[in-house]
Parts: sequence; C-alpha cells; structure tokens
Amino acid sequence: MVSLKSLIIEGRYDSLVTALSRQLLSVVKDSYSAVTDPDGKFSGQKIYFTSDEPVPNIDDDAQFKHVYFQEVENEQIPLDFYLELKVMWVQGLNVLKYGGDAYNETKRTGETPPLIEVRFTIDPADYPTILSEIATHLRDILRHEIEHITQSGWNLKSGKYIASDQALRKKIETGEKPPVHYFLLPKEITAMIHGLYTKAKKSKQPFKRIVNDYLDIWVANDAITDKDKETILTTWRTYLPKLSIRQEL
Repeated sequence: MVSLKSLIIEGRYDSLVTALSRQLLSVVKDSYSAVTDPDGKFSGQKIYFTSDEPVPNIDDDAQFKHVYFQEVENEQIPLDFYLELKVMWVQGLNVLKYGGDAYNETKRTGETPPLIEVRFTIDPADYPTILSEIATHLRDILRHEIEHITQSGWNLKSGKYIASDQALRKKIETGEKPPVHYFLLPKEITAMIHGLYTKAKKSKQPFKRIVNDYLDIWVANDAITDKDKETILTTWRTYLPKLSIRQEL
C-alpha cells in the first residue's frame, strides 16, 4: 500500500519539476531568436549554427556555455542546487538531441550544493512543433537528475543514500562491463524510474509503455539486447514497491 506521506512527498517533487520545466521551456522558446539573429547569438553567445558552420561540442564547457543559470532553493522538500541549461540550434540536424547530468558529491554529506545541467540540440526546422516533445523530456530529465542529488551529498534524503558506484561506471564506459550494467546501477534504477514515471504522468501515457519505448530505443541502437531488456525490467519491477509506485511493468 502506498502511504499518504509518500504521495505528499512525490507531489512536492512533481510541483518542483513542473515549475522548473516551465521556466526552462520558456528559455528554449526565447533562444529561438538566435536563428534570425545576424550573428546567431542569444544572451551574447552564439547558439545557432548553419549547415556549413563547424558545430561545437555541447557537452564541453570549454566549447559551449550555458544560456541560463539559476540557484534553486525549495523549502518544501527541501532542496538546494544550481541549475543550468544549454541550448543549441543546428540547421539540418533532423533530430532532437537531449541529455542531462547531475554533478554531485558522492560522499554521504557534502560541502557544496550540486549542479544539474540540461542540454538540448534542436533543428530550427522543427520549431515550434518540437516544443511539446522538449517539454516531456524536460520533466523526465529534471526528475531523474533531482533524484540523483538526493542520493548523497548536500541534499541527501533519509533512506535514499547510495554509495559511490564510480568504479563500476568506469568499467562500463571502457567496455570492461557491458552497457546493461548501467541500467542496473542502483543509483540509475531509482533515477530512471522516477524520471520515466514523471514523464508518463505528465504525458498521460501508461508507465509500462513509456518504459518499454525508452528501453526499445537502446535495443534498436544495439546498446542492449532483448534479453538485457527483460533483465532490466525484471530488476526494475522489484523496485516499484520500494518507491511507492503502483504501476505495472
């Protein structure tokens, strides 16, 4: 049975994610002005690149800076962290690229607030119809990364601590361990489930469909196999009761 306390707490996360996703979506909309700017700039930074221009690496802070930054202080949960958004418009991209990261201390307690980074690379030809898809991904990314910053460090929440898994992550990155292990990391399991559950609620789609669609993308890209997918689903099902999520998977 899902407790009333769990529902209240999750509702607070939903409210924060909704408010932040609206703010970031507004910045994405404003940043489209770079497409018509003679220098392709927004907030003093070049973020629009034509098909004949070299495109910087959005993941590299030395090559590409954020267009939006704020300190988030939420008293209801409570949480304190920095949030930044990177947006790049690329002519002829033909696909939406997106991602996020949480830069958080892995120790049980932390001395500084963490940073959540959200990134989007967008083809201007898809604007404005792409905005609804961006909004959906924003909620998923934010809920996912917010979960990470509660697992250790400055914003550690009772019962959420998970020890550092950096050694195993390096083995996955170097190919010493197959990619399926990434989806089975305890830190990633809870973050992925919370993010995808938020995405399902906000898009009013079945949670099971959202999860399967997400994992099918990785299968299609040959990152994981169909057998790996079933292993992931079997493991994730055991986490749903712990996370007070009453959904089929």
